[in-house]
Amino acid sequence: MYIIFLAIGVVFLFKLNGRVKRIEEILKTGNAPSVAPAVSTAHFVPASTAGAPVYSPVPQEPSVPAFVQNREPSWDEALSTWIKEDWLLKLGAFIVLLGFGWFVSYAFAHNWVGPLGRVTLGMILGVGILGFGWMRMHLYARQGSVFLGLGTMVVILSAYSAAHVYTLIPGRAALGIMFLASAFLALASVRFKVLSLSIVGILVASIAPTTLLINATPTNVELFAYLFAVTLGTVWIVSLTGWRNLTAVSLTMFLLYSLPRLGVTDHETGTLLLFAYAFALLFFVTNTVGILKNRDGDINPDTLTAAANGLILLMWVMAHASQEWKSLIIIGWMMLFVVAAFAIFAITKRKEPFFVYAGVGVAMLAAATAVELEGAALTIAYIIESAIIPFVVYLVMGNRKIAESLTLLVAGPALLSLSSMAANWSSGIPGEHFFVLLLMSAVLFLLGIFFMMIPRENGSEEGVVMQTLFVAGSIYAYILLWLSLHATIVDKDTATMICLVVYTLIGLGAYVYGKLSEQKGLSYYGGVLLGFTIAHLLLIDVWNMELSGRIITFFIVGALLMTTAFIGKKKQGTVPQI
Repeated sequence: MYIIFLAIGVVFLFKLNGRVKRIEEILKTGNAPSVAPAVSTAHFVPASTAGAPVYSPVPQEPSVPAFVQNREPSWDEALSTWIKEDWLLKLGAFIVLLGFGWFVSYAFAHNWVGPLGRVTLGMILGVGILGFGWMRMHLYARQGSVFLGLGTMVVILSAYSAAHVYTLIPGRAALGIMFLASAFLALASVRFKVLSLSIVGILVASIAPTTLLINATPTNVELFAYLFAVTLGTVWIVSLTGWRNLTAVSLTMFLLYSLPRLGVTDHETGTLLLFAYAFALLFFVTNTVGILKNRDGDINPDTLTAAANGLILLMWVMAHASQEWKSLIIIGWMMLFVVAAFAIFAITKRKEPFFVYAGVGVAMLAAATAVELEGAALTIAYIIESAIIPFVVYLVMGNRKIAESLTLLVAGPALLSLSSMAANWSSGIPGEHFFVLLLMSAVLFLLGIFFMMIPRENGSEEGVVMQTLFVAGSIYAYILLWLSLHATIVDKDTATMICLVVYTLIGLGAYVYGKLSEQKGLSYYGGVLLGFTIAHLLLIDVWNMELSGRIITFFIVGALLMTTAFIGKKKQGTVPQI
């Protein structure tokens, strides 16, 4: 009884699912099902005649729902649709595959068929399923793709058994059979426009050497040559279909092959590095062409692949390039990515690929710098590079927003400058660390002045980046003043007093001038600086300073704060009565 109710429920759900699908199709396409035309109320307009006004009907355009929008389904929606479409067929194919495996195991256990017969039977069955799947693709592409996948797996298992279990054929021969099967899947995917078949074909072709060549012990050069051939096939499919996601799949397989070999150096290293250059150039050309072709569409797959390609290439160069040529090789690749960034922006006027390509170029520039320098010298080089890049980008592109975005590059040398702040300043001013902080402050001020001088674009915020640069530059100046005075003046209380007085004067000046000129940002800056100075004085210096120094400092700072009562006040005519 429970089974009957369950069956009725399943049938009801399938009926309901079909109706929901029809409603979704109507909403997506905006085409209602054909029904008998209904009589609608006509709209009439008066037409002036000699006699009474005559009314004539005016046809109206059919209304289209405002909420109907065509959009591409997301990957999870596409996966859900694929699972629900012919799910019984897919489940049956999986069960048949398991049954085939158990049948073969049973036949092997009872020695029904010899090794050669077993492999031959499996190959014939797999090829037959592939042929049936190809014919089925002409009528039902989704069903046919299931049979193609099933037939490919049967062929793969048969080839694996022939090479690894029975050693009837060499591993390279089995790899050739497997490659042909994956190539057949790729051909079917292009012929019938089924993306999933291409993904399966690439994955199977890429993973095959790790399983089918166990006994053959191939060299790394052979593996990378094979993978490069698979990648060329992937690029061919992308060029025919426009499925740029396949490039990301192929790049992922190249990364998986690369990771185990980045830490190993042997006689094959030089050849593998050349293969890495070839892979990087192939992916670079593919991504660039994809971005140029889809200048108005979604280019996220191409930009992400471009970024990953540059980083994988950088890993190979840093791991295996010779030390004397390493920086020059990185600079060469950096120039290629930077030139591509400017060229793509000039053609497409899109910022996303520019930031990705330029970001890869900047990463390579940083890597080349790190190869040649270290310590404070490395930080100084990074400061200069991060300052030059926004200038050059604005001069070449004339785009203020992009130039302002690139000022974020100073975050890298700013982190490195923390080591200069924490260096030993007790025995005197360390020259290299002093120059790091001084250069950092100067660069931030120069960038702020630069953005203050160039015109703002329409819709841009009122100098937020410029103000941030000025504030950051002043903070470095305050830190440098504090460290320098405490490193040169023997009496630490005197050094503290001078610093706090200077901070107070600057804070008062900024606060008062901002109030008088109605510049809120400047007055806020002065107020925050004064608040920090007073907090430091009351919470820290009051406990660390000697009594004499404490008295003098408190008197000077307090007197400076009291002077605000006499600045900017208008003279009152009468004294109010209390």
